[in-house]
Amino acid sequence: MAAAAVLFAIPAGANADDQGVFRAPAARPTDHPDPNRNAYTVPEAPKSPACTRHFCVHWVGEGIDAPNPADGDGDGVPDYVGRVQAVAEHVYSIENGKLGWHNPKCDGHKGGGRCKTDIYLDEIGGALFGYAAPDRGQASKAHRLPRHLHGYLVLDNDYDPVEFPGTTSEHDLEVTLAHEYDHILQFGYDAYQDAWFAESSAVWMEDQVYNGINDYLRYVRRWVKRYDTPLTANSIKEYGSAVWNKWLARRYGRSIIRHAWARAVHTRPGGFSVSAYNSAIEAAGASDFSHDFARFARDLPEWRTDTVFREGHSFPNVARQGSLPLNGRVLKRRLNHTTFQLLRVRPSSGKAVVIHATAPDGRAAAVALVGRIGSERHGRVLSALTYEENGGRMRVRMARPGRFSRLTAVLVNADTSTAGFSARRFDWAYLTESAPFRASARLLR
Repeated sequence: MAAAAVLFAIPAGANADDQGVFRAPAARPTDHPDPNRNAYTVPEAPKSPACTRHFCVHWVGEGIDAPNPADGDGDGVPDYVGRVQAVAEHVYSIENGKLGWHNPKCDGHKGGGRCKTDIYLDEIGGALFGYAAPDRGQASKAHRLPRHLHGYLVLDNDYDPVEFPGTTSEHDLEVTLAHEYDHILQFGYDAYQDAWFAESSAVWMEDQVYNGINDYLRYVRRWVKRYDTPLTANSIKEYGSAVWNKWLARRYGRSIIRHAWARAVHTRPGGFSVSAYNSAIEAAGASDFSHDFARFARDLPEWRTDTVFREGHSFPNVARQGSLPLNGRVLKRRLNHTTFQLLRVRPSSGKAVVIHATAPDGRAAAVALVGRIGSERHGRVLSALTYEENGGRMRVRMARPGRFSRLTAVLVNADTSTAGFSARRFDWAYLTESAPFRASARLLR
C-alpha cells in the first residue's frame, strides 16, 4: 500500500496542554494569510531574524506577539531571543550531536540563513506550548508531497506562568524546544508516519535532552488509566507512550529510536509505524515488535521498583483490572490490539500457581506471571512469560507463590495485523479489536 498521507496529523487543539500539534504543510507567521492563526500583525523587528549556527529566531518588536524587549547588552536583540538561541543550540548538540540524528532537511534560504531551522516567537499561550509544521510548496507537479520535508517551529513568546500554570517558564522553553525540534528531524526522516510514533518519540526525546525536568510524567499519569487504548492509537495516550520508547532504549540502547525513524521510509506498508519499529528491533536482536510489546507489558506491573524503568519509582502504580481466582474458574476478557490487562492473584502458600490462557488463533498474544518480593520501591521482581505468535493456548507457572508480596497475571494482545489504512477513521484498520481471551488459575499444593 502507498504511504498514507498522515503527516503526523492530530486535530489542532486536541488538548489544552498538549506539548505540540502536528500540522499539514502551512504558512509561517510571516506569511499572510496564516491558517494557523498565528500570523504576525506587524513587520518583524529590525534585527529579526537573529541567527546562530543552526537556527534563526524571528520576533516582532511591538504588539501582542512581541517578547520582553529587555536587551541587556544593547545589541538590538532581546535577551529572551538570546535565551531561545542558547536553548536551541543545546538541543541540537544533544539530538544531532550526542544522539546522532540526521540534520533537518535543508530549507534553502527560506526564513533566514541557509539550511537553518527557523523559530518564530508568537503569543500562542493557553492552547499550545509550541508546534512544528512542514513548509508549503514542497509538493511535486503531480501534487504529491515527498516523504522528506523541511519545516519550522513556532514557540510562545514568553511562557507566562499565568498562561501555563503548574510549570516554569524556563522549563517550558527547554522541554518544548527539545520536543518540537525532534518533530523537525522526524519530518526529514519520513513525514508520513503515525502520530503516536512521532509524539511518543518526541516526548521521549525531551527526557534525553533535559533529564532532570521529567515533564513526561504528567502524561504517564494519564497513560496508566488508558490500559484498554491501544499503544498504536492516535489519541492523547500517545504522549505517555514515551514509556514504550524508554523500555526499548533500555533493552537495545538509545539509538534504537533513531534507527526506527531512519528505517521508516524503507518499510512497507508505507507510513505504518509498527513496521518501522519492527525493522529496527529485528536488526538489533532476535525479536520483533509484538514479542517485545509482550515483554514490555510483563514489565509494567512492578515498574516502580526501577528494575527496568530507571525512573520507575516516579511512575504511578498500574491499576489491576480485577482478580483471577485460584479455583480454576474461567475468566473471560476482551482486549484490543497492543493492550494488556493486569489481574491480581492472591495465594498465601502452595507449591506453585499455574495460569492457563487462550487467545484467538492466528493472533500474537502472551500471558505472564509477575511476582514481587519485598517493597514496591526496592523489591525484587521475578516473572514468567509465554508468548505465542499465533495465539491459541498458553501456560505459565510460578513456584512457591507464598513468598511474593504481590503476584500479578498479565494478559497481552500483542497483535498488529491490519487490513490497510482507513481514510475514514484516519488510522489503520487493525484486525484484533475486542479479541476474546480466557484465563484460569490453579494453586498446586
